[in-house]
Amino acid sequence: MSPRFKLRAGSAIGALLLLAVLTGRASPGFPLAKVGGAVGRTIQHAMHIARLAPPPPARGKVTDASSYALGDIPADYLALYVTAAGTCPQLRWQVLAGIGKVESDHGRSPAPGVRSGINAFGCCSGPMQFNIRNGPPSTWDSYGDGHPDHVYDPRYAIPAAAAKLCRDGLATPHPPPTDPCPTVTGTPTQHQAIRHYNHACWYVHQVLTLAARYTTTPTPPAASDPFVVALAHNPHLATTTSGGCDPGPDLASGRLDLRVTSLLAVLAERYRLRISCLHTGHSRYVKGTRRLSNHTVWRAVDIDQVDGQPVSAASAAARALVGWLDGLQGPLRPAEIGSPFPLGHRPYFSNEDHRDHIHIGYSAM
Repeated sequence: MSPRFKLRAGSAIGALLLLAVLTGRASPGFPLAKVGGAVGRTIQHAMHIARLAPPPPARGKVTDASSYALGDIPADYLALYVTAAGTCPQLRWQVLAGIGKVESDHGRSPAPGVRSGINAFGCCSGPMQFNIRNGPPSTWDSYGDGHPDHVYDPRYAIPAAAAKLCRDGLATPHPPPTDPCPTVTGTPTQHQAIRHYNHACWYVHQVLTLAARYTTTPTPPAASDPFVVALAHNPHLATTTSGGCDPGPDLASGRLDLRVTSLLAVLAERYRLRISCLHTGHSRYVKGTRRLSNHTVWRAVDIDQVDGQPVSAASAAARALVGWLDGLQGPLRPAEIGSPFPLGHRPYFSNEDHRDHIHIGYSAM
């Protein structure tokens, strides 16, 4: 055998050993620790890389998926949600998908922290927005695999989210003694687990409403949703027809974008508001353009009084509300905010049509 042939044979053996390690076909009794030289070091390095490699693609049977789910959720994410839902019996894949939609639009959001770095609050990362800073241990330390980069990989992040939801109540057959979100549709057990993920009932409402949209099972009319009913009767929310709109019936209709209802619920905890427009009565297009108004598609709200003060450049209450919105991050951050205050950066604007009210609008989900 020529030296050249021996070299090729040795390379081939090394490549086969490396392939065996990476594909899991190496004999269990093979003494890897005894392999020396460059081949041994290469195999040991390959084993280290193999441990860090993503798990194989999920394989799960997709059941009870609506056409909206199939059109909105990327196929790889859908498979991961379905597979991860098997972590505990009470966890439905639609709930995981609802969280993935709210947190990152199934990984498609361009917001900071989704694909790299951390979010604007300086704490959460990845498509499922795990906390990586608070601790030790952080929620990623507790439910992830411990590797910091894997928080951005849905193949790790989605199973970690499932583990957290199960640990926070969905693995327990007994419901909590009190319902943390009694005005939200769903079960107390679901409310408890999802509220642990994000400590707000509006968040629980968003997740469970999206979960209902992702399932083929018929859901009750949106107008009978207890969250919507409670919002329509919230004593901190008044409506007026003085601006030419009729927001009262709109508020109770159940047709508003989830983000609008959620934002109004949050704002009503901080301010007394008068709503001057939602949908009915507003022009179809943005004034002076042929661009479809977000009011037309139920994704906007106009507010003309804050804490009893008419909105104007002199209103301290209105300025405080706009300032609060300016610091808002995450799924409730609006895409457009018009007001009397020229903050000078997106998504804020000020013009002659927004001297007497605050306009808050969202783009398509």
